[in-house]
Amino acid sequence: MSKIIKALVVLIVILGGAGLIAASYYFAPVINANQRGVVMTGDVDQGANLTILAPGKHYWFISGYNPITTTLTYIEISEKELTLSDPDSGEESGLLLTTKDGDTIRAEFTTWYRVVPAQAGLRLAALGDGDVDKMVAEITLTTIKERAAYYDAGTFYDGKTQTEYLESIKESVNQQLATRGLELTVFKCKKFNFSEALLKKVEEIKKAEMTIEINEVRVKAATVAAKETEEAAKGRKMAALQEAQASKESVIMASEAQIIAAKNWVIAEKIKAEVMLVRSKAKAEAMQVEAAVNVFSGPEGERFLRYRIADSVAEAWSQRGNINGVSGNDSLDGIAASITSLSKPRSVSPTTE
Repeated sequence: MSKIIKALVVLIVILGGAGLIAASYYFAPVINANQRGVVMTGDVDQGANLTILAPGKHYWFISGYNPITTTLTYIEISEKELTLSDPDSGEESGLLLTTKDGDTIRAEFTTWYRVVPAQAGLRLAALGDGDVDKMVAEITLTTIKERAAYYDAGTFYDGKTQTEYLESIKESVNQQLATRGLELTVFKCKKFNFSEALLKKVEEIKKAEMTIEINEVRVKAATVAAKETEEAAKGRKMAALQEAQASKESVIMASEAQIIAAKNWVIAEKIKAEVMLVRSKAKAEAMQVEAAVNVFSGPEGERFLRYRIADSVAEAWSQRGNINGVSGNDSLDGIAASITSLSKPRSVSPTTE
């Protein structure tokens, strides 16, 4: 190849690269703040190989987008107000709801929805260019009517019930929209409209509920009173049992005290008898001594005493004579004479008496 041809090829390549860079800069797509870009590869399966482009300018090839093999779709992520229309409501505003007890209520709702920015590709794959507003409206309207059938008409007067009703609708709708990359951001009820007949019925229901509540309070009060009476009866019964037990123990203690007293009395009587016996014995011995004294008192007693002494002396003398080998006849005669003299009572001078 000649140098000229080579130079032309290099020039064309350089010019082509420069032109491609210029085109990439000039024709680079710009994603606005209220948008997300979805880069899709292939036309057969739109859910495959999806790339989400954030707001800003995206150069060819560098951002993952190129005009040759991919397709770029702009998805709005701004919130949109949803208009709910009910063919059953006629010319009147709001939706006609049928409650659990068969009554009807008209309600006006405010609803907004949006595409979840991170799920813009899922929204495109699930819905494409379909009527998103219609789809969201149908899902929301159906859920509103279904959830209304869970409550009685009278309960909608309660603010807590209304809040619970709206939260349950929003949660259910968002569960269904999540598979499509959408969500409800605002769901409120402007007001509930009740007919005169329904208001009258609700008032009657309220009165009945109030009566039931009062009766329940009375029943509870009666139950509490009955329980208190029962507890009081149990208390009285327990007190009576305790009193009976105390009385029984008192009787037992008194009986034991009587037994101890009886035992003490028996012991005391025994000691008393022993003391009396000792006294009697001492008295008898004293009387014997006194009698002996009386026997040896006076002239006759003295004489008797002399005889006793003489007998004792004779007996002692006799034993002495046998021991010493002395004949006892002479001695006995002397002793007899002495006894005779001893046996004679002594004269007592009148002055001595």
